[in-house]
Amino acid sequence: MRNKWTRVGKALLCLTLAASMLAGCGGGGGSSSSSGAAESSGSGEASTSSAASTPDENFNETGLPIVNEQVELTFLYVKGANLADFEENAMFQQMEKDTNVKINWQYAGDADWSEQKSLLLASGDLPDVFFGSNSLKDMDIATNQDLFIPLEEYVEKYCPNIQAAWEAEPTMRKMVTNPDGHIYTLPGKKPLRPKGCDTPFINKTWLDRLGLEMPTTVDEWYEVLKAFKEQDANGNGDPNDEIPLTGSAKQNLFDWIRYINPWGITDSLEENYMALDQETLKPVFIPADERYKEAVAFFHKLYAEGIMDPEFITQDSSMADAKMKNEEVSLVGTGITWEVTSGTQPHQDEYVPMPPLAGPNGDRYIRGNDETITYSRNEFTVTTACEYPEVAMRWADYFSTDDISVQSYWGPYDVVLEKDVDGNITFLDPPEGKTGDQWYWEISPRDHGPKYVSPEFEEKIILPEDSGDGAKLKEDEIMKEFVAKPYPLVNYTSEQAEEISALTVDIHKYVNETWANWIVNGGIEEQWEAYVDQLNQMGLERLMEIYQEALDVYNNAG
Repeated sequence: MRNKWTRVGKALLCLTLAASMLAGCGGGGGSSSSSGAAESSGSGEASTSSAASTPDENFNETGLPIVNEQVELTFLYVKGANLADFEENAMFQQMEKDTNVKINWQYAGDADWSEQKSLLLASGDLPDVFFGSNSLKDMDIATNQDLFIPLEEYVEKYCPNIQAAWEAEPTMRKMVTNPDGHIYTLPGKKPLRPKGCDTPFINKTWLDRLGLEMPTTVDEWYEVLKAFKEQDANGNGDPNDEIPLTGSAKQNLFDWIRYINPWGITDSLEENYMALDQETLKPVFIPADERYKEAVAFFHKLYAEGIMDPEFITQDSSMADAKMKNEEVSLVGTGITWEVTSGTQPHQDEYVPMPPLAGPNGDRYIRGNDETITYSRNEFTVTTACEYPEVAMRWADYFSTDDISVQSYWGPYDVVLEKDVDGNITFLDPPEGKTGDQWYWEISPRDHGPKYVSPEFEEKIILPEDSGDGAKLKEDEIMKEFVAKPYPLVNYTSEQAEEISALTVDIHKYVNETWANWIVNGGIEEQWEAYVDQLNQMGLERLMEIYQEALDVYNNAG
């Protein structure tokens, strides 16, 4: 049997010992049957077997179990602070009994995963499967295709559930089909998703206390924020403790950029600064667009006047959340969150969704992306280290059934969900002190992993409307009509991916540096032309050519 990776808690590798640890890691899984399996020389030399090859007689092409004698596979996923250990999950425990496939879960901490990942991919010592879309990015796959097994033949031969999902939802196959025609990773479709991603919220109690109307434009919003700052909006007798606007930018632009929707430009949620012009449907690099300049100038005014949280640029999400969740009294006037109920506790009764604001040109947009909010890719990527790819793919197919998919998204039956004799699914109350959304993330893979729930099955799911996904869908009723069409999840050739990676290193760094400086110190109007010239010298025009080429291929596919 091949060596198994050992679990190392929050981090996959200790960077100071990276070389030695990587050298000692084994590859994925092997058979644990009494007959034993031949020792492998390691994942770096694993066979890239094809679907056309004849599997071991231990393998069952249909039905359960997947194998007669247990087989072990190693799955790696990136574990955020709110994700529970998967091996303790009742659903995964039942899957092991059903399939006779034991998953050895390897966890990587999300804080330093990017650097760890580069070391891991370079080492050749790989898990059998990268699990979850936060483990590998598009560029990782595009630039390392020799490390991953093409999956299309396995899907055709062993995965009827995945095939049925792709036939019902052609977008799923389209979004994972590479320009070379191969499929290196499986997608997922999350059930009962909203159209909009981020909900702007406002403290309605503060509005009422100060006799203010709900703002409908950015100019009205400015006047409301100014009143929040200058008056005792929270009513505690201290006129100086209110934070009119907070958020987390983590020292880069990605988290702030969702605030500029009223200026008529909305990002794709892919951290590439890309948008579509809503009239021409041409790609737009947001930080080089005139509308971006106008938005930055507006937020500099907020910063200069003390209306914008001075720590907005540097604080992480936990720091922003701590301000939102201040126990004694509400401190925050406005911000953006995924779902208002869970994002504003313990003062959730004070806050309401704020309808999208009209910008200088009357545009009213909200950030959203079906391909990111509902669909996802890179959820299940089989490496060349995998000795049993047919087993892995049959496991993924079983994971994509209706019953498993709903449990992987919300939590196990009889723990989070209840299913009655008619097939209706209801939700148990979360533990005291937790919202539904918090609980689902703690007890399930949630967004991660391949999944698909048929429309017929979705109709049987009864979501509570007071928190979590039900509350989000309720909020979305006033938001969804304003969702802008995003730059889609296009696929890149390996050459395009390598060129994008090379170009964006300097471009993105320059954008982040100038943005932060302009928010704090101003000067964007005077420096704009020189800034755009510098971006072009760094290769922005070529970068946009690549994005357009990839978009053209995507639009003409299928």
